[in-house]
Amino acid sequence: MANNYYEGTGVLVLDRVTPVIKALFGAFALDENYPGEGLAYIARIAETNDPQWSDVLDNLGALATQLGISMPDEDEPTLAPLLERMAVHFGTDQDEELENLIEHHQFEDSTDLEALLLIATCLNDGHNPAAIQFEGCWYSSKPRLFEFGGDGCYLSRELKVSRSSTQALQLGEPLRKAILAADAEEASALIALEAASLLAGIRDEPFRMTVRRRVAERLAQTPASTSR
Repeated sequence: MANNYYEGTGVLVLDRVTPVIKALFGAFALDENYPGEGLAYIARIAETNDPQWSDVLDNLGALATQLGISMPDEDEPTLAPLLERMAVHFGTDQDEELENLIEHHQFEDSTDLEALLLIATCLNDGHNPAAIQFEGCWYSSKPRLFEFGGDGCYLSRELKVSRSSTQALQLGEPLRKAILAADAEEASALIALEAASLLAGIRDEPFRMTVRRRVAERLAQTPASTSR
């Protein structure tokens, strides 16, 4: 029987590590001193630390008590109402993205960095988060086919770029078939879909549409003009 694992390391890009950052990312083996200069180390290591939403609940609950924020009156506290109260404390209870997250996220099992970044942005106690950079890999205890790979992400309030090695395989095969069949329509559709996925990571819709038009203009240029 094979065991499957996922591990990764990255950095928080921010002004400084604050109590909110420690509460949200403490379970990620947070190191505020490395590598330094506005970067703080985080990691998810198999069989060592697997950050859970329950960790965030415990840590934020303890911080809320220190800040004088009353905990929700529940037999078994949950994260959503606690986040609502903390958002009021930080003056971000009208943030639409946070409201949507609180309403729809299950906050169960392993944490996800995109949600944590949004929470950190809205519960800003001086850390001023700019972005998260993270690279990870999955692997098996046995060399089974397609049980190994990697991924990386760049997350900020303005942009999300996320790719995995599996995506290269998923794109390569149909694109090769389209080339062999001289099917320019299918090949262009596959490439356009990749470009659309990258554009979708730009959160500002008007700016995203502007970039989309400029990309189309650049692709329409001749090779000679694009090299200048």
